[in-house]
Amino acid sequence: AFDLNQLIAIYCCGKLGWPDVLSQGIQSGRYLAEHANVSKSMTRRLLRACVAADIFYEVTGTNDDVDDDDRYYVNTAMGDAMREDHPYTIKFWLQTQVEVFAPGLFKLYDTLSDDDVLPFSLAHNYPNSPNVVWEYLRDNEAHAVQFNRGMDSIDSLDIGPLSSDFDWGGRCRTLVDLGGGRGLFLSSILRKFPHLRGVLFDLPSVIEQAEPYWAESHRDLLDRVSFARGDFFDAATIPASAGEGTCYTFKIVIHCWDDASTETILRNLAGRMAAGDLVLVLEFMQVDHDHFRDRVLFDLLMRTFGVIERTLPEFRRLFAAAGLAVAKAHPTRSVFTIVEGQLAAAR
Repeated sequence: AFDLNQLIAIYCCGKLGWPDVLSQGIQSGRYLAEHANVSKSMTRRLLRACVAADIFYEVTGTNDDVDDDDRYYVNTAMGDAMREDHPYTIKFWLQTQVEVFAPGLFKLYDTLSDDDVLPFSLAHNYPNSPNVVWEYLRDNEAHAVQFNRGMDSIDSLDIGPLSSDFDWGGRCRTLVDLGGGRGLFLSSILRKFPHLRGVLFDLPSVIEQAEPYWAESHRDLLDRVSFARGDFFDAATIPASAGEGTCYTFKIVIHCWDDASTETILRNLAGRMAAGDLVLVLEFMQVDHDHFRDRVLFDLLMRTFGVIERTLPEFRRLFAAAGLAVAKAHPTRSVFTIVEGQLAAAR
């Protein structure tokens, strides 16, 4: 965990592209300053902070007689993950946290007495709306692209446990990833289970980014995946059941919507499902007396735009309202719980 000062320093270094430069090898403080047009004083301050946070390693060690310009640095493993071209880069998610979401957290105190006032709306001068994040991203294309790239980082979280702690291979034949972004999660499951087929469903603007990403990074899987453009608020665009073994997944999607919107999404999906199909919701489900840091802190972030990380009883109520039924909640060796459901009439 980083404190606020370290987080901002890491954000600045990532934005300046220093991890990308250092991925090519050891470089001096002088070179990094000139490369990014940063003053000598601020270069040294940022580099000290990132060394302290284990983002960079100072090769020159602790010799105080060495001039700042002649100190040399290299990436640590964490710094390497800040590279733009790292397969699981955290650069874009960190930038999204600082530029898009953190301003709302700083308005949290101002809204503690009124749940109807959204900190995110205050911070970005937007009307209160359950869709405020999506309205903001619609209006800010650069942040939208950054957000979608950042979601790759979230999709890469705990891929190993998630792919092992549920019987994907035995229970699914076609995996339909709803709101799946560029499809990193879907590609990981398809790669582990060669008999599965996949459908990646998202907004047209997102699929436009996903298709070239798959062509470049997952060319060997293209014969087992199809891309579907649509909106889960438009039921007709949701892919219909592909027959026996169809599993629909929402990975950290449902928590982005308030109860009314979530009921609509799930009801629209239910209308496209067949008896025996599964819906699998992968979320940071809240558990009584559970103080796991990531789940608790993520719930605070979700409050800034008016939604929550839900409990199992809350999932049961939402599923029931949409004509679905929760069959089981599957804990995993990760921050995620997999909530399994199916058509209520099929139980």
